[in-house]
Amino acid sequence: MAGFSKTLMVSTDVAHIVLFHPDDLAHAREWPIAWYSEPFIFPAESAAGRLIGWCTGSDGGFAVRITDGPLTEREERYCGPRWTFPYRVRHGRVFIDNTDTLPGVEQMTQPSENEEFWIDIPDGDYAVTVTAVEWSAEPGARDDGFEPLPNYVVQFQPGALHEIKPAKRPPDLDCLMEATATDEIYRHTPKPPKPIDFDRHYPAFASLHVARAGQEFSTQGEALVEAAVPADADTFALFDIPFVVAADLAPGAPAVIAICHGSGGVPDQAVRYSFRSRQAVQIAEITGMFAGGNYARLGTTGLFRRRPKPVPSDALAAVRISPLPASQEASSFKELDTLRTKVLDDVNGDGPFAKQLGGLAGYEALRLAASEDRNAVLDWLIDNLPLAADDRLRLSILPPSARCDALSSAYDAHRLHAV
Repeated sequence: MAGFSKTLMVSTDVAHIVLFHPDDLAHAREWPIAWYSEPFIFPAESAAGRLIGWCTGSDGGFAVRITDGPLTEREERYCGPRWTFPYRVRHGRVFIDNTDTLPGVEQMTQPSENEEFWIDIPDGDYAVTVTAVEWSAEPGARDDGFEPLPNYVVQFQPGALHEIKPAKRPPDLDCLMEATATDEIYRHTPKPPKPIDFDRHYPAFASLHVARAGQEFSTQGEALVEAAVPADADTFALFDIPFVVAADLAPGAPAVIAICHGSGGVPDQAVRYSFRSRQAVQIAEITGMFAGGNYARLGTTGLFRRRPKPVPSDALAAVRISPLPASQEASSFKELDTLRTKVLDDVNGDGPFAKQLGGLAGYEALRLAASEDRNAVLDWLIDNLPLAADDRLRLSILPPSARCDALSSAYDAHRLHAV
């Protein structure tokens, strides 16, 4: 192979640089933003020799030298962490980018708009080593007229893909000699949920879109959400109010405590509110209403005045809640694994879920297959089966074994109906 060396300036505002060919990643054209960094995606795409990517540690402009030769003596003297990736050149060239050109729903540019970022490389399998360089450590590096070292050197050398272990995610390669390369997964430990106050009154409403605990949902025109906010409160008061949301506001019905985290809309239309479901509970009783942020009891009506009056259109219902019944039952791993296998075969093949998900099927299949939580398939089915809101909530709070049985039956019915 004739030797080559090409240096390009890559600017990034996502602290990542990637090398790829768009044709190799056409299957990702409907995948969500930042899919390349997901630990259930990157190892699979890397092992297949379709993607190289690393984290720069910060945004900014980076000089990247791509070559099939060795590091220069100067580069070697100031080199820092490095990582070797498997890669297969299939089209005689590769593209280097700040992720803006990666196929996906958030793709911002096309390779044809940045022709200078193509690098011609003969087809074949390669071991590609990316080395970070602390260019600023070289004496005189910032002087006028001095030719500084690159931030990164990318070396293409022939190599067998199966002999190179893929990274768990795009590894951190900071341009510091003392830095260490790492692909350890970022672990986020969520804060434990706040203790639930079962003695207070909560503003509540019904929504056809309510989601199980841990998920997000939106509501528009289903309830006057702002009735829970005092008239003299500031703009952000809404985001501090815990709401109780259910598919049906009735005593004994399953519900979630949800927090609003966004609102918006267009003139002459109802406001759209975004909620995050925090904890599952059940409704104990409807006790009154909230209007202008204030709680009030409802009057009574009917024979002997025993029936509460309906909640006015300019108010929200007020409820008390109670905890869900405790269950120590564990699900059967055998039943879960059988269900998980069926669902994965569906999503990876030509089943109803594969057809329903379309271009997202491959993404969801990788996500399911990589999950270390066997119960993840149950939550996934709750989120993806065509279930009514009350069924979603009801199934989400069943004991594990009963939830597995119910969702397995719902899935089989879905497959039968889709035939």
